[in-house]
Amino acid sequence: MEPIIGLIGDYILDIYVYGDCNRISPESPIPVFEKKRTEHFPGGSGNVERNLKALGADVQHYHVPITEFSIKKRYVTNNQIVFRSDDDFKSTVGYTDCSFHKEVEYVILSDYDKGFINDPAKIIKKLKKTGKKVVVDLKKPIRKYFGADVVKMNEREFEKYVGSGSYQTARIDNLIDTLIITKGAKGCTVVNSDGEFMIKTDDHPVSDVTGAGDVFIAALTYYLACGKSMIIAAEYATKLASISVTKFGTYVLTDDDIKTVNPKVVFTNGCFDILHRGHIEYLKKSKELGDKLIVGINSDTSVRMLKGSKRPINNQYDRKYMLESLEFVDEVHIFDEQTPYELIKRIDPDIITKGGDYLTVEDVVGHDLAEVQLIPFIENYSTTKILEKI
Repeated sequence: MEPIIGLIGDYILDIYVYGDCNRISPESPIPVFEKKRTEHFPGGSGNVERNLKALGADVQHYHVPITEFSIKKRYVTNNQIVFRSDDDFKSTVGYTDCSFHKEVEYVILSDYDKGFINDPAKIIKKLKKTGKKVVVDLKKPIRKYFGADVVKMNEREFEKYVGSGSYQTARIDNLIDTLIITKGAKGCTVVNSDGEFMIKTDDHPVSDVTGAGDVFIAALTYYLACGKSMIIAAEYATKLASISVTKFGTYVLTDDDIKTVNPKVVFTNGCFDILHRGHIEYLKKSKELGDKLIVGINSDTSVRMLKGSKRPINNQYDRKYMLESLEFVDEVHIFDEQTPYELIKRIDPDIITKGGDYLTVEDVVGHDLAEVQLIPFIENYSTTKILEKI
C-alpha cells in the first residue's frame, strides 16, 4: 500500500509568461516583450504535493486559503527567463492544527517563509508528540526547527541560517537526527550520528533549477515512508532532482523519471535447460509485470540434485548466455542451492513470478519476501517433452 504523507507549507503560484523580444523600445533602450501565452502551475508546497502524488503517495496537505498566496511570475523568451516579478503575500493565518490521519508516519514542513509556518518548533513538538516524523525544507534559522527528524538546506542557506561551524555541530546543537545539505551539481551531504556521507549526482546540463528542492524533499520523504534507508532515499532524491533541473519550468516527475532510480523488479527462476516457446512466453509475461526482470538459474550441480545425473543438457554458462540474449531479460544469476531463497533475499524484488497451473502462492519459494504472481504454463511445451521426442 502506498504511504500517506502529511504536508504543511506555503502555497505559491508559479506563472510563466512566454513571448518574444525582437525589438528595442523607442522610448528607452530596453527590449520590448511581446506576450504570446501564459501558463500557471502550483509552486511551493503545491509543487511538493504534485511530486509526492507523481511518486505514488497519498497526501494530506495543509496550506493557506487558495485566495491568499504569493505569486512568482517569470517572463520567458527562447526558453530563457529574462526577468521575474514577485507578488509576496505574508499569511497571517499560521498553521497550528497538527492533526493528521493515524496512517501518516511522515510530515513535511515546506517552509518558504511566507507566514503559514510561523512557529515551526512548536509545530514540530506537537507532531513529535503524536508519533510523526518531521522532514523540513528550511527557510529560517536552523534553531527554529529544533527537534526535527530531517532538515534539508542548500549550501547558501547553511551559510545564511547557520553560519560558521560544522555540519555535525549544527545537527547536534538543534537535536536534529539527520541534516542534509544539497550542493547542486555536486550532489548532497547526509549528516547523522553515523557520520557524514557524500552522495554524488549524474552530470546533467542545467536548464532551470525551479522546483528542484521540491522534487528532492518529496522524493526523500516518499522513499523514507516506503521503508528505504536514509542513504538510499537521499540517493534517489538526488538523482531525481538532478533530472528535474534538465527540464524547463516548475517540474513534476514522470513515470520514466521514477523508473530510472527505483525500477519495479520482477524475479523468476528455473533450470531453463532446453529453451523453448513456453519459457519465452512465461518470461515475457513476467517482464510485463515490472520494469526489470532478473532470472535465477540452477547451477549444473543444483540441476543434477533436482533432475538426476543426466541433466542438464546445456551447461550453466550456455543457459545463462541464452537467457541474457533475450531482450526482455535484464539480469541472470546462477545459484547452487536447491532453492533460490538466499538469492531472492539479496535481490529484494518487488514481485516473484512462478509458472504452473496447480501452484498456490504458499508453494512458491520466497512468498514471504515479495508479492507472488502465478503465470500458467502453455500446454505441450516442456524440456521433458522435447527430450522424449528426441
